[in-house]
Amino acid sequence: MENIAVPKNNPKAPRWLLDLHEWRIQPYNEVPKEILKGEGYGIVSYTWGYIAQWDKPATDKPQGVVWNVPTTSKWTLARAREVMQKIGTRYIWWDWMCVPQGLPKDLTPQLLRAQGEEIGKQLHIYKGSSKSIVWLHSTSWTDTSSLKEVLLLEMSRPGLRDPSAVENYTSKVEDWIHAAQKDERWLKSGWTLQEGVLLSGTCLIDGHGNTLSDSRFYNGTQATVRDLSIPVSSLAFNLASGYFIQSEGHDPDTTRPGDGQFGHLLPKSPESVIWLRRALKNLVQSGLVWFFEYSPLFILAGKHQRMYSVQADSCWALIGAMGLEKIEVSYELPMEEIKRRFLSALVEKYQLMMLFLPFPEFQIEDRGSLTKRAFQWTDIVDGVLLPVGMFLVESHADENLPAEKQPTLQFSDGKFASNELRLKGPNGQTMSLFRLSKDHVSYFRHYRQDSDGLRIVSSSSVDLYDDPLLADEWLLHLWNVDEKEGIRGKACILLLQVDNLGIDDQPVGATFGGMIDVWAPESEKVEVKAIVLRPSQS
Repeated sequence: MENIAVPKNNPKAPRWLLDLHEWRIQPYNEVPKEILKGEGYGIVSYTWGYIAQWDKPATDKPQGVVWNVPTTSKWTLARAREVMQKIGTRYIWWDWMCVPQGLPKDLTPQLLRAQGEEIGKQLHIYKGSSKSIVWLHSTSWTDTSSLKEVLLLEMSRPGLRDPSAVENYTSKVEDWIHAAQKDERWLKSGWTLQEGVLLSGTCLIDGHGNTLSDSRFYNGTQATVRDLSIPVSSLAFNLASGYFIQSEGHDPDTTRPGDGQFGHLLPKSPESVIWLRRALKNLVQSGLVWFFEYSPLFILAGKHQRMYSVQADSCWALIGAMGLEKIEVSYELPMEEIKRRFLSALVEKYQLMMLFLPFPEFQIEDRGSLTKRAFQWTDIVDGVLLPVGMFLVESHADENLPAEKQPTLQFSDGKFASNELRLKGPNGQTMSLFRLSKDHVSYFRHYRQDSDGLRIVSSSSVDLYDDPLLADEWLLHLWNVDEKEGIRGKACILLLQVDNLGIDDQPVGATFGGMIDVWAPESEKVEVKAIVLRPSQS
């Protein structure tokens, strides 16, 4: 393909828009300003790559498109064009037409660069749009489907009164989710995970261009993207509340989320606890739990059920969903380097939120490999650790712990080893590490994860210093939790295998032990300037 003139890139706007009236692609800066100011431009989220027929160029492609536009095995370009009219704007951003399509060998250097740039700024393209639709082209709202069942889930207690009903209901929901993901590819694509985050208020239209109406939906009228997440998230958080209640050994507190739901109905037998943890893990990994903006760990955990045409897209397809603006897309980098850059950008933006994780009690199995290894920091990018945020039900605001007094977090950017995170005191100050008084530990709650999912180890099951993982370790206080027996609780990072304490000009070394809540006085305290945080004990 010969070199062509490519419009100059605007990092905050699409490079091209499609004029539906004249059926031609047009540089963004040539679209009449009065139209953009008046009605703006629209966008569509849908899936088509898995049914693309790259050897069959589409007929009647828009004027001005200088790359090959493939047809699909499910619908013609003319049929898709009819659906695009549902958006209601003259100009639309439609990736099929507005992002150069094809493999690197099929594109000129200018178009290849433009492809990466357009992919990398979808956050701005989506937020800059005025209207949008999500086209579920394999679905018909007039038919019975698992997707409709998921959308119409009861978000409060669904009339359950006994434990077996809770288990049967949850299992049925899992089956509906799996069937919906099989029937409607939009629920499986990695790219639409991002688009769902960015378009949470967008209406879901079926293959015929129809909407689904019900008073139970978030806006009280038509099903939107957030209606895919809210009922499943509600179920997951109720199950988490049930497990939390079981691990704490008390009846539901009226101040806790989930009170009046069904968590307290579940038996405390070992078999029931395992079922509960596995069900919670499956729901979180479905990609439907809390896939909203500023929920990075839930979004990453939802990657498990998503599919990507190339492995690099498991990172690049989520740039917009994570709100990452200072990262450049490149498909030429090794996958491990892509993960490092992605994690570095996540840590820079979300800081300590990226450590709301359990202690890993399992080995990691790399994709396509039969060997297992210890947890690495870049595994966070793959969502292998589940977020403990659903258990943080006792957080307590404290004016003495404002954000500006929190430690800062940095991931390796080439200045130090790739398997380390670094914590530094705020504004050049020190951080306080402390140990607990062995004789006055009122209570503790440690978050861990094994092959069955999240689990909580607490004083209800073992004494703090009878647990070999917790004995004589150091803690870093991050924020407060509610009182127990008149003692203010502390939410902390557990630091294992601490070394270099008291050595001048050397950062303290420690292994990440996950999040832990403690209610006890401090017996020993030390000030440190920096902590090199290793990901695992091996």
